[in-house]
Amino acid sequence: MADSMKTKIATAISATLVTISELKYVAFDEVRMLASDFQDFELPAVQLIDLGDDNTHEQRRAKKTWNFILELVMSTTTGGKISQKDLWNLLQKIEESLFAKPNLAIAGVIHMKLLGSTTDLHMLMPHYTARIDLQVEYYQPLVDVC
Repeated sequence: MADSMKTKIATAISATLVTISELKYVAFDEVRMLASDFQDFELPAVQLIDLGDDNTHEQRRAKKTWNFILELVMSTTTGGKISQKDLWNLLQKIEESLFAKPNLAIAGVIHMKLLGSTTDLHMLMPHYTARIDLQVEYYQPLVDVC
């Protein structure tokens, strides 16, 4: 069986993110629930978290809108004290890398959209987190030729 479109998209995003030298851990298929689940040598880390999709049935295919977040985890134990500036700079680098190819060079992907981002410096000390809210629109075949 061929990979699903979500798998293709997540794989392409991961392949882009691993080129960012600051990131030590990139994953979409083994999501960790707590910032404390990461080892110091794995930080900064980013993981893709699925939020679900919406579908519009169009004849033999579906136009899908998939929502997900990229969660960024940093720590004061990696490279000294982390600041909001550090989160902002790494978030911008991630966004610029991803949107160099907004269709991720995948047939059927219409466009990836940046919905927003948030940072949190205080909730999970010594870990600092940020999230980038993203959406990908793509077509997926549903039925064979009638």
